[in-house]
Amino acid sequence: MEHVINVLLLLIGFVFLVKGADFFVASSASIAKRFKISSLVIGLTLVAFGTSLPELAVSFIASLTVAPGQTADIAMGNVIGSNIVNITLILGLTAIARPVHVSKTMHKKEFPYLVFASLLIALFAFAFQADALIVWWEALILLVVFVGYIYLMLKTSKDAESNEDYVIMDMKKSILWVVIGLLGVTAGGWMVTKGAENIAVDVLVNLFGITTTKAITLVGLSIVAVGTSLPEMVTSIVAAKKGENEIAFGNLVGSNIFNILFILGLSGIVTPLGINGDVLIDILIMIGVTVFALGAAVTYGKVSKKEGFALVFIYASYLVYIVLRALSIF
Repeated sequence: MEHVINVLLLLIGFVFLVKGADFFVASSASIAKRFKISSLVIGLTLVAFGTSLPELAVSFIASLTVAPGQTADIAMGNVIGSNIVNITLILGLTAIARPVHVSKTMHKKEFPYLVFASLLIALFAFAFQADALIVWWEALILLVVFVGYIYLMLKTSKDAESNEDYVIMDMKKSILWVVIGLLGVTAGGWMVTKGAENIAVDVLVNLFGITTTKAITLVGLSIVAVGTSLPEMVTSIVAAKKGENEIAFGNLVGSNIFNILFILGLSGIVTPLGINGDVLIDILIMIGVTVFALGAAVTYGKVSKKEGFALVFIYASYLVYIVLRALSIF
């Protein structure tokens, strides 16, 4: 009976994600047009924030509920895993659905900021490892940098061009759809994550004999990371199919920046974030795939279907790696 409930959670969660993302993209584009704010900025802020709520909920709750004297390891694993999912699997599937063209304004502002945020967390992870933690003052730096990012986005909104093809809905209807879409992607992400997590942990522990700690770590980097990133996946693919390339790519870039700076910053203020040897390797992988994807976007001005398949292959390889690592083969 428990497995049936988990499967139902998965199926209902997918429905919530698809419809919620559809409402969210349409209403966000309408609001952007009405206030003469570019879709790029909406993708990098409002949509990115909305689709990152599952990551925020998982990481922040983990920080609040951790036992005294322990560290919120799941918060760090969830964010790093989600960022890898975003820049490989989700961007790859989005490009396969429709090649993602990249605005030149992103080359000069958002891309460098994402690389900087990734390097900053790597600096904290490698250079300040006397305690193997990200403590409150490091988390505070992340939040300060996040404020700088928001300022940059507000400044960008004054200069960026706005797409003239958006359909402007009634303002009250647009706000209602934003709320419905936000609730849909958040509830859907939670339901999919819980259903998949319960099934995966049960299978890993009972059938393969993996310890509970390793099972939770693996699930956190894979199932939970993918589950909490499903809103980004559905939103970006829906946006790409609608021709909203700036929302599609801006959503992923903004989500990754939001995950590192705001979610880790907020979580680290509450409880220290543990960094073990596996997480250090995952941080390097995150930086590597980020540089690869952004390099392709800058060089060709888009992420093509061929590059999309390459990114999906990279994620599949990463998934195999962390499974073998959990089985102590690596």
